[in-house]
Amino acid sequence: MKSENIYKVMMFTFLTAFIFGGYLLENVGIKYVSEGGNPLVKIHISTYILMLTVAIFTLRRGINVPLTSLRELRASWLISFLCIVLVIFYGLIRFGTSGMAYLVDTMVAPLLALYLLSQLSTTHKNKLLTLLAYLLFINSVIAILEFMLGSSLISVQFSSFSYFRSVALLTHPLNNALITAALAPLLMSYTRIPYLIYFTVVTLALFAFGGRGATGVFLLGMFLLVMPKIPSFVSNGFRVSKMRFAVIQALAFFASIFTVLTITLTPIGARILNKLHVDSSAQARFDVFIILEQLSFSEWLLGAPASIMQNIKFYIGINTIENYIVGWIVSFGLISTVLLLIACFSTAGKLALNGPTQLKVALFVLLGASVTNNALATKTPVLLFFISCLYLVYSTKATDDEKVGVK
Repeated sequence: MKSENIYKVMMFTFLTAFIFGGYLLENVGIKYVSEGGNPLVKIHISTYILMLTVAIFTLRRGINVPLTSLRELRASWLISFLCIVLVIFYGLIRFGTSGMAYLVDTMVAPLLALYLLSQLSTTHKNKLLTLLAYLLFINSVIAILEFMLGSSLISVQFSSFSYFRSVALLTHPLNNALITAALAPLLMSYTRIPYLIYFTVVTLALFAFGGRGATGVFLLGMFLLVMPKIPSFVSNGFRVSKMRFAVIQALAFFASIFTVLTITLTPIGARILNKLHVDSSAQARFDVFIILEQLSFSEWLLGAPASIMQNIKFYIGINTIENYIVGWIVSFGLISTVLLLIACFSTAGKLALNGPTQLKVALFVLLGASVTNNALATKTPVLLFFISCLYLVYSTKATDDEKVGVK
């Protein structure tokens, strides 16, 4: 299978994962996240595309050639895949098929994508990064417009929110916030949109999603990304033509005006001011740890009994555990939680540690923002997009460095 064909498959995969979110599928009658329905529709179409393509590619090329293309990631990829397979087997024993589609969509799909992405040429990798960068920007624009109008593009109702939150294309607002905050540091440089405008739109979108934790960690991450460049800028400045400098000034001026008008004339300003304190929503992030006090030693290791899992609200006041790690411990136990953490973050950690600063910052943002909500405890494409972008940026930068070394 040629690089061009794999590129087309991955482009279609990212488009379907981005556009066909859970809420859209539910609105057209596909019971993707709700109870009941055909078990086959519980797995997302993008995951089916990945599984089918990996199967065909492996049958044609064997297993050794694709794994060799992963290079230094080969060991961590194999360990991650083994860990998630073990958890799936344990989940089948503990719950049957119920909830297993979550593990396939959220954690298996990113590993399958990485398997295919490693076969691409640098040109195709850059094209995919550009595609994802524009998709993220469009999603952010939709979120801002939704918040201004007080109406969602996709019909959805939240009984737990006392105020409107944008849902854009990526389903739940907090899922949107996590994906946006984690991907933006990686993708800002892959469009023709000026950094300042991209940053402004993304930041306003984060407020529209209502993700305070994601917004705070994102702003801190961007500061860490820019901070090393400040001394050099102050002492040496940078060379730029008069025309480009004028354009930069104009863009900065209009971006500032747009931000001020958006904050003062739309509900986003009130949203920012009203949420600069610890309310019941933020308190729920701390209350989740109460449920761990109810577990015995064996339940800590192997997962909580049905009597606890069916009465979460009795212990913490809400039906949702607003921390994915606590949710994993309750559902699968501490042993499986360790395996899930390895499956989700070992490859990403290796990429970040060996890659440029922006990869480290992006991983920091993902880890920091993810503990403020339960997005990773639900079906979400966040790891599919994040690990894919992390690898694509890492591999293209490494190729560029090799070319410079040759010269």
